[in-house]
Amino acid sequence: MADHAQAGTLAGLTDGLREKSPKHRILADALLSQIEAGRWRPGEQIPSEDQIATESGMSLGTVQRALRNLAEIGVVERYHGRGTFVRGGRAPNRHLRHFRFLAEDGNTLLPIFVSVRDISLIDEEGPWAAFLGNCDEGYVRIRREVSVANEFSLYSEVFLPGDRFGSLTTMERSELDGISIRDAIAERFNAPTLSAEQTMMCQILPPRATTALNLPLGTCGIVWIIGAMSYRDAPITWQRVFVPPSDRPLEITARQPWGLSAVPGNSD
Repeated sequence: MADHAQAGTLAGLTDGLREKSPKHRILADALLSQIEAGRWRPGEQIPSEDQIATESGMSLGTVQRALRNLAEIGVVERYHGRGTFVRGGRAPNRHLRHFRFLAEDGNTLLPIFVSVRDISLIDEEGPWAAFLGNCDEGYVRIRREVSVANEFSLYSEVFLPGDRFGSLTTMERSELDGISIRDAIAERFNAPTLSAEQTMMCQILPPRATTALNLPLGTCGIVWIIGAMSYRDAPITWQRVFVPPSDRPLEITARQPWGLSAVPGNSD
């Protein structure tokens, strides 16, 4: 359970704003600001409705409406009789959100094994910049090989804003092998992935991808783009995955909020 000792903080955030917006919107924004600042981390329970009403000086009805607003935009998850929790935390029994290749039975997910080739901070602006926005400190680039059941491999390039996630470049590659980058940034930076958008194109794979995957030049495959968002729909990762030809079915799920109640994930 989260530490709720910071009494009065919510009231301070709402001071001077009461005439600009409805009270429930002011309170929802104040709560979201505290979540973004790390007062309550993904998976943690926030104070009860009564305690928030006491701290903020607002009515219970206003608090309930503010929490409903946060639930509707995917920031919190509300459980009857249990309380309200920040979305985006790790779930105990994790499964893949991406790279969901199916075995012959059409149901079993094939195991994947992720190894990081390099982590660097780059100044180059490519298509990731259009999604992540301009970053004064450049972009973190993580290049990975994703082995699917040791049958074939994918080549993945993940980009993150350097001004927020630059310290990832100080990590050893082995620290990110086999783990989910999504989980790593949720835990280290309080930046859970709450939604994503995906596009796919069938085209000739670029030379860097065919070289990395030991494929002949001119091999045709899929270029898979995955853009992930966190609180306030802020973009946090842009990933480009090069998928070689394979007879393994790839299960794709539609865009949806990815919180505690969604299908939990691993190694994306």
